[in-house]
Amino acid sequence: MILVADAAPLIFLAKINQLSLLAELFHSEILVSSAVSKEILGPEVPPDEERLLTDFLSGCKLVNLRKPVKFAKALSFADNCILTLASKEQTDIVLSDDRLLRKTAVIEGFRVIGTLGILLRAVRNSILTAKDAVTMLEELVEEHNFRVSTRVYEAARKAIFSVKVKS
Repeated sequence: MILVADAAPLIFLAKINQLSLLAELFHSEILVSSAVSKEILGPEVPPDEERLLTDFLSGCKLVNLRKPVKFAKALSFADNCILTLASKEQTDIVLSDDRLLRKTAVIEGFRVIGTLGILLRAVRNSILTAKDAVTMLEELVEEHNFRVSTRVYEAARKAIFSVKVKS
């Protein structure tokens, strides 16, 4: 299994110290484009987050794409790199919270998961309790500027608390 990661989920998982969920949930090779790597390790990253992200990236395959395919004009260079990498490597999953990137990835035939999906999957796999996952969701929204509509927030809370845990 191969997963290609966008910046936002990596940043938000680092903020709640849960990057390890990706390896626990997917047991897969994680690909990160150099464009995404530059986004997540910018100059304004707090030192603790930078350490977590740097450690995480050391276990990923970093790929430098100079000329990504342009999937849509509205997508950023990094987003086009993600989709190009996903196509080139026959990726199983694209990890992203960006609405346009997610929509384009689905059109291109990729499965997509975001930060909320990671928390939900962690509960399903008994890695996190529902209470812990909701606490993390609340922390993301209240302390870390995780932007999500009220409708999606409430649906995520309801989904987390109604999870049937795998045996």
